[in-house]
Amino acid sequence: MMKTDTIIEIPTNRAKVEETTTVFASPEAFNEVPITVKGKSYTYISWGEDNQIPYQIENKIEKNSVMAQNKLFNLLTCYGRGLEYMDVATMGDKQPKPTMDREIRQWQLRNSTKRFFAEQIVDLKYYFFCVAVFLLSNDRKKILRVVHKDACNIRFEKADDNGRIHHVFYADWKQENVKPDSVEVIPLLDMWDPYGDLMARTGKERDAWGFFEEERGTKFAVVCAMPTVGGHYYPVPPYTAVFRDGWYDIYALLTAAKKAKIKNGQNIRYHVEISLQFWEDRARARGITMGTEKFEKMKDDFIDDLKKYLAGSENSDKLIWSEFETLVTGQERHNIKINVVDTSKAGNEYNDDVAEASNVLCYDDNVHPNLAGATPGKSQMNNSGSDKRELFTMKQALETLPHDMMMTQHNTVIWFNGWEEKVVPVVPMIMLTTLDKNTDAKETNMSNNTDDNNGDTGQNN
Repeated sequence: MMKTDTIIEIPTNRAKVEETTTVFASPEAFNEVPITVKGKSYTYISWGEDNQIPYQIENKIEKNSVMAQNKLFNLLTCYGRGLEYMDVATMGDKQPKPTMDREIRQWQLRNSTKRFFAEQIVDLKYYFFCVAVFLLSNDRKKILRVVHKDACNIRFEKADDNGRIHHVFYADWKQENVKPDSVEVIPLLDMWDPYGDLMARTGKERDAWGFFEEERGTKFAVVCAMPTVGGHYYPVPPYTAVFRDGWYDIYALLTAAKKAKIKNGQNIRYHVEISLQFWEDRARARGITMGTEKFEKMKDDFIDDLKKYLAGSENSDKLIWSEFETLVTGQERHNIKINVVDTSKAGNEYNDDVAEASNVLCYDDNVHPNLAGATPGKSQMNNSGSDKRELFTMKQALETLPHDMMMTQHNTVIWFNGWEEKVVPVVPMIMLTTLDKNTDAKETNMSNNTDDNNGDTGQNN
């Protein structure tokens, strides 16, 4: 099949187009790895020099309590009340209703669209892109299944001369030597027009150059990615800057230092002072010569008995006494003096630094610490209810872009299956209200309905 650089009249409802290219000018372009799967040779782009970057990111986040909770918080706020396919006929109403069409509801049930939506959000928040696979019917007239694929296990094929990526490879790349037979090769739909590409591949419509690209496959991958600077095969999420600028390491060092200080302080609970005269008097009373083995054993036995008496929760509130005398100078001379070591403030000197590092980690994840509760200390959590309500509203408003990116898949399904006049994909959000409304929260719809498959002109209802 040949393509031309000239403008072509396409005998469909699609517009005139001119061919252009996409440039992947990123460090990943040099990490080309050949692979042969089922007798066919391919070249994929490794994710980092050792192909382990997504797993390293996951591991770092799991070790940081602030970042791990931030990712969960971002998942919950982006999820809202979950994806709904709204009835087109009710979209003009004050409260649009989910579709009651049996075919569509059955499709949603069998594809667990709520869970699918949550899984896509997780990858979008961690790696800034998510991948789904369409499974078509045997006659290729309907999309029967939509399956989530973990982005960490996805690798992209090297782009052709026009910047088109034709396949993705799915496998457990954590293994040192991935067996080629375990790699799943999946044709990738055009990342900018998956609907048009799928229509052309199934013979329903000509492609952007006026050709049918019909192929007999019934499985196709769709990639939804957040826009980032530069032509990266694998997007670089802005939050990963925290691994490079030092703040991730600063937080780890501070928490380790605080833990060590508290642990060491708690190990020393009492400081016992014993006069040398006490040992001399005790030895004389028992007829033991000082400096002998019996003398040393006497000292060890006494100290062990003292430890047993002082240590342990069962010995709390017990009484111990000892004699002392006053010298001619007026000073007191104690035989035994027990000092309690104050460990109540051990490690507190790090609190301000830990709070600062926590704030930076929250800022990096676009989470206000007063919403996620990452800032320690009562004085830090003094925002009013109105302030927190506004912060929550702003946070949910910022989820419009991720929603629009993920609607690509759902709009493709709806249009390919012929449901565009029946349903619209919508993510209802939670709107917190004031107490005078006699309710804690209400639902608001963020419509992702558009005339194209990408769903990029969402509006609030």
